[in-house]
Amino acid sequence: MVATIASWFASLFAWIGRFFEWFVGMFKDLMEFFADLPVLIFKGIMEGVIYLLGLIPAPDFLTQHTMGSLFSALPNAVLYFVTFIGLPEAIAVFGAGVLFRLTRKAMTLGQW
Repeated sequence: MVATIASWFASLFAWIGRFFEWFVGMFKDLMEFFADLPVLIFKGIMEGVIYLLGLIPAPDFLTQHTMGSLFSALPNAVLYFVTFIGLPEAIAVFGAGVLFRLTRKAMTLGQW
């Protein structure tokens, strides 16, 4: 009789322990959700801003002229000087660096 009461109390306390572990886990998950909620709201706002900025059409002067057409329109003396100092290569290296940085930010979701 005493063993059955002891086993009943043992199973009751084991059930209470499992319930407490479940409750603590749910509480931790709820706190993580509330901690992430401002980030989710900010993400939604930023996605809306990006969408609205994407709706703005590009100005005509940006779509009509390219770097090649602008460099070819330079006078020969200036074009020689620009080519001699390596400005087109410098602009290409700078563009590659910006492209790498933006790609890195996009791939790591802005964390790096």
